[in-house]
Amino acid sequence: MSFFDIFTPKTIDTAVDGIYNSVDMAFYTDEEKAKAVQKAVDTKLKMLPLYEPFKLAQRYMAFAFTVNFILAFWVCVLIWMFGTKEQVTEFLGIVSTFQLGWIMLTIVAWYYGGGFVESAKKSIK
Repeated sequence: MSFFDIFTPKTIDTAVDGIYNSVDMAFYTDEEKAKAVQKAVDTKLKMLPLYEPFKLAQRYMAFAFTVNFILAFWVCVLIWMFGTKEQVTEFLGIVSTFQLGWIMLTIVAWYYGGGFVESAKKSIK
């Protein structure tokens, strides 16, 4: 058996295919870009139904805390109108203990932040 026996048609075809595939992978063609974009769109469309329970929970939490925040605001207004300054101060101390303002700020950022980030990404591109 000699050195040149390794050059059979099968080994030559395998080597040529390897070289061709390596050169082909070195260049990113428009067709490959289109396939990558289509794959990304398909992946995003497959992910949308998976986010539905999260979005529902997000809406419930936002609604529940918003009702509490608005109720606390109007109770404070009523105490301010019909109560004393000490009662308003005491009520605001209770509200600040629960930090409803920070909770509302977090919920608003969480609820609207995703859409804001997506629109910012689109405007940057």
